[in-house]
Amino acid sequence: MTSTVPYDPYDDDDIDNNPFAEPHETQVSDNPARAQDDSNGEQEEEQPHTEVSEETANLNSNLLPERNNDKYKLLIKVTGLERVGSLTNKKENPTVKFDVSTNLPTFRKPQHRNLKKTYWEFNSLFKYLNGALPETFVPALPIPSTNYGINNQEDHNKTVSNFQRWFDRVCEDPLVIRNEEVAFFVESDFNTYTPINKSKLPASGLKRKTLKQLAPPYDEVVELAEFRPLVKSIHHAAQDIQAKLVKLNKLRKSLSTEENAFGIGFTELSIDETSKHSKMYKRFGKTLTTVGDIDSIIATLDMATLYDGLEWIVHDTYVVKEALTNRHLIMRELQNAQQNSKVKQEQARKLRAKRDISPLKVDDAIRQLKLATKLEHDLTLRLQRITANMLLEKEQRLKYYDEMLTTAVKEYTLRKIEYERKKLALLERIRADVRHADENGGLSRLGRGKTSESSILPSNEQ
Repeated sequence: MTSTVPYDPYDDDDIDNNPFAEPHETQVSDNPARAQDDSNGEQEEEQPHTEVSEETANLNSNLLPERNNDKYKLLIKVTGLERVGSLTNKKENPTVKFDVSTNLPTFRKPQHRNLKKTYWEFNSLFKYLNGALPETFVPALPIPSTNYGINNQEDHNKTVSNFQRWFDRVCEDPLVIRNEEVAFFVESDFNTYTPINKSKLPASGLKRKTLKQLAPPYDEVVELAEFRPLVKSIHHAAQDIQAKLVKLNKLRKSLSTEENAFGIGFTELSIDETSKHSKMYKRFGKTLTTVGDIDSIIATLDMATLYDGLEWIVHDTYVVKEALTNRHLIMRELQNAQQNSKVKQEQARKLRAKRDISPLKVDDAIRQLKLATKLEHDLTLRLQRITANMLLEKEQRLKYYDEMLTTAVKEYTLRKIEYERKKLALLERIRADVRHADENGGLSRLGRGKTSESSILPSNEQ
């Protein structure tokens, strides 16, 4: 009889599962031995759960040896930002200045000072790492400019802070810092970096779009199976909030324009200096114009704080979602490899069943079976490595999103409170002028004047 076990050249056991191997007799175990095996099985089931967790930890340590050694460090500090060239280049391609300190063996020296890299060089590095490291979630790049405006000091400070946060997240990932392309990026000359190595996604273009339309393959890891829909919902929710913020910003800009026009109209009423309320009209008009300017600033702050913070979350969740999609594509490749392995094994069995076997056909069948089994083995290890690392990074990624959103909402709230208080302070300045304009103290215009008793009695009688 032929072997029912798939041929595995990497199997370390003594079992020979080659379908072309010579048949040999197997000893049938007697009842006492079988009873002993049953008792051993019961003892294994009674082992505590800690041993299972230890086995999982050992498996992760074998799949991810980079995480077992913390002796290599990479520290990067952003020291400045430059915007040169045309207006488009200033906005979309700023130059980041930073210092590097490391003990990684991939670097030629431990210290690098006053390094300069353009945003386009950062983008090239990100695209390479995103394709070369499918097992990790590469942090998305921050936006090159904020809604504060590129000529604003707040834009400079915010962009520098965002790049520092991005470097901190990158340096925390041992898989990223050990990639030699990071050293090539740091040690290359200014504005000359292009990835030396090549990276390739599991699928791209039309093929990727077609495969994404299909139902995802069955995933035994429940945490990752539930993680992708969660990340996708965060991605779409952030985009919806951004769309509403854009509409609100347009309405607030229109309100600001109308308030300015309203204030100018009141100012023009103060032309007649003989009028008793000329001074009040002038101050009230200027105040309304200033309030309109503050509303315009608030509209800009809404975009620069909350919108920009959500923009980074949108980009990062998209990267995570696509990384999980790449895992699904690798799972499909593994399924295809397993089916191909079975086909090659069946072909080898049929060939062995023939009486007259050509040696060339036998050699070709063995070679194809070995190649198919090797591909299946490599894809299995690759998928296990990707799954193990994504499980470790899942909670950390959700923690990042929580911190990013909390920071954006906090900054948005504090700046909004600051300028709303300035608006109230302006309105308080003209409160006395408005009250003096009315002999009854400024309340009669609001319908709070002293009502005569005669006007109340008829209403009560009715």
